Amino acid sequence: MFKSLIAAALVILACTACGEVPQPFRGAPRATTDNPLLDVPSAVGVAILPVANAPAPLNREISRALATRLQALEIPAEAVDSNAGLGFTLSATAQDIVASPAGVTATIVWALRSRRGSAGEYRQTVAIPANAWQDGAKDTAETAAQLAGTAGTAIVTLVGGEAPAPVMVAKARLPRIAIAPVEGAPGDGRESLRLALIQVMFERGVARDDSNPEVTLRAAMTSTAAGPDQQKVQIVWHAIARDGADLGTVKLDNTIPNGALDGPWGPTAYAIANAAVGDLVALLGTAATTIPPPK
Repeated sequence: MFKSLIAAALVILACTACGEVPQPFRGAPRATTDNPLLDVPSAVGVAILPVANAPAPLNREISRALATRLQALEIPAEAVDSNAGLGFTLSATAQDIVASPAGVTATIVWALRSRRGSAGEYRQTVAIPANAWQDGAKDTAETAAQLAGTAGTAIVTLVGGEAPAPVMVAKARLPRIAIAPVEGAPGDGRESLRLALIQVMFERGVARDDSNPEVTLRAAMTSTAAGPDQQKVQIVWHAIARDGADLGTVKLDNTIPNGALDGPWGPTAYAIANAAVGDLVALLGTAATTIPPPK
C-alpha cells in the first residue's frame, strides 16, 4: 500500500470483547464535580461506533482497530453499532472529504460522551489510499490500524486514562534546505509535490534557503508495470550536502491504477508530503550532526 499516503503499516489484531482489562480509573473521584471526565459510571468502558460518512468496511475497520489500540493502553473498549451500556460513547464523522484518483483526504471528528454529556473532541486529518476507501481491499486493515494508532493516544487522554509517558529528546538542529523538483513525476507532480513538501517542511520548522542551502533534497519518481491495469510507483528523496555527499534517502512506494497521477495531483501531493515529512525531518536531524553549524 502507499506508505506515502499513510506513513507506515501497523499490524492490526483481531477485535475481541473487553474481558478482564486493567482499570485506568482506579482511585478517580466518583462524580464529585461537574467535570464529565470524572463521571465514572458503574459500567466502565468505551463503546466505539463506526465512522459516519466513511464507506464500509473501512468505517468499522477503523472502530475495531481503535478498540484494540485503547485496550493496549488499558482502556476497556469495544467496537459496536450502538452503545448497550458502556460508560462512554465515542462517535466519529468524516468531514471535508476530498477525493482524487490516488486517495482521499478528510478530517475525522471524534466526539466522546459520558452519561452526563460531552467529554471532549479530537480532530484528526487523514489521507487514505483510494482502494482502502472505495472497495475494502487488503490495505483497509492496514490503513485503519494506522489511523487508530494516531488517534488512540489523543483519545486516551479524553477518557481519563494515562497515555504512555513521552520520550524526552533534545531538539536537533535542522539544516537550511533547498527542495528540487521531483524528476520523472507525471502530470504536475514535478512541481506540485515540491511545493507541498516546502510547505509541510516549513510547518515543521525547517528553514528554506535556495541560494546557499546546507542540504538539498533531490527526488526522483519511477514507475513499473504491476499488472494489466496497475503500476508500481516509487519516490526516492536523497539528502545531498553542500559538498555533494549523499547523507541518506527516504523511499515511498505504492501500486496504483495506471494513469492515476497523470493529471493535477491536488491533495495527493500534500498527502504524500505529509507522509514523507517525518522521515525526512529525522534524516535532516541526523545529517545536521555531521554538518558544521552556519556562521
